[in-house]
Amino acid sequence: MKKLTTILFLLLICSVTSTVAAMTSQQKQDVITRINKTAAGLKSMTCNFTQTKYLSLLSDKMVSEGKMSYKQSNKLRWEYTSPYQYLFIFNGTKVYVGNKSRKDVIDTQKNKVFKEVARIMMSTVTGTALSNSSDFSIDVTDGKSVWKITLIPKKKEMKKMFTKIELSFNKSNLMIAEINIYEKNNDRTNIRLKNISTNRTVNESLFAIPK
Repeated sequence: MKKLTTILFLLLICSVTSTVAAMTSQQKQDVITRINKTAAGLKSMTCNFTQTKYLSLLSDKMVSEGKMSYKQSNKLRWEYTSPYQYLFIFNGTKVYVGNKSRKDVIDTQKNKVFKEVARIMMSTVTGTALSNSSDFSIDVTDGKSVWKITLIPKKKEMKKMFTKIELSFNKSNLMIAEINIYEKNNDRTNIRLKNISTNRTVNESLFAIPK
């Protein structure tokens, strides 16, 4: 169960190299307010992603690709397509995890850990995590073309899994472009989102929990 929980958090995870400028507290709050407003209006989102996993004890990196679909307010499909196939579906209180050889359905109402994972993952992908002051300490830095948001976990359960999350939002449309999670063991997994499409019709069947 712990391994599966860690995998789900790793889904949330390419740092953007940019020059950052000092910001006042009011400027930081203004950026957060603008991003929260955009996130509130996000009814659906689809994209492709490239995930790169860096292991602190190895020089190699693990690269995988996939696609993501989101529908307001609690439906998310995260699908790995290469070099292996693996599927995660969050739909209401149900979480589905599966591949060709294994399928699991978890009821988050009966599993406190998975309920927290589902909530944090959904809010991170959509950008609403910035309003969860009880979950994270939040800082904002000004990059050349992105707003870089650093989230430091406050809760004991989250601190066991990662030290910080870095979210990069495009200044042009305030949409999330990259997520970067640092783990306690110094491993790092990066996800770059691309071909993002928002507020278009998304087939409800994508979020159906297989039986």
